[in-house]
Amino acid sequence: MDPAQKTKVLILDDEKFLLYMYKIVFEKNGYDVTTYDSADSALSVLRAGYDPDVILFDITMPEGRSGYEFIEIIGREGLAKRSMKIALTNEGQDGEKSRLAELGADGHLLKAAYIPSQLATIVTEMLAKKRELEQK
Repeated sequence: MDPAQKTKVLILDDEKFLLYMYKIVFEKNGYDVTTYDSADSALSVLRAGYDPDVILFDITMPEGRSGYEFIEIIGREGLAKRSMKIALTNEGQDGEKSRLAELGADGHLLKAAYIPSQLATIVTEMLAKKRELEQK
């Protein structure tokens, strides 16, 4: 990847205030951020060829598709194949983590356990580890 090119992150969450906070924090950490408050909107840009480095997605979204449906469709349609997919949620049961992994999620972070700036640091570290493994 060209070092001058910003790392792209797509963030999907139905809570607009959280989207706004995450966008600010990730941009301050050098990311090129796009945000969506519905799975269908995010799927639309992915189907159009947008290929972010990281996809952060909420699981529980009362309106429209859930994060489970979102990640399942991404896998079924072969979208964002190179993207690291991380559930960003308040769902923390082992069964949910297993289901997410089966559907193709690379990670699971609890919203309530981190402030937004910590999330950006953790995502940066996860992405660095992934890139390191890909180069081996």
